[in-house]
Amino acid sequence: MEAKFSPQVKDVISFSREEALRLGHDYIGAEHLLLGLIREGDG
Repeated sequence: MEAKFSPQVKDVISFSREEALRLGHDYIGAEHLLLGLIREGDG
């Protein structure tokens, strides 16, 4: 079953993953989600 997310939420998750990888982490934590929200900018 696939969850249906808005394009903005998909962007935040994608940005969060990029930030986690950039920081050398193999998980997405609250800190990565916060950075993803900041990068997305519309939320």
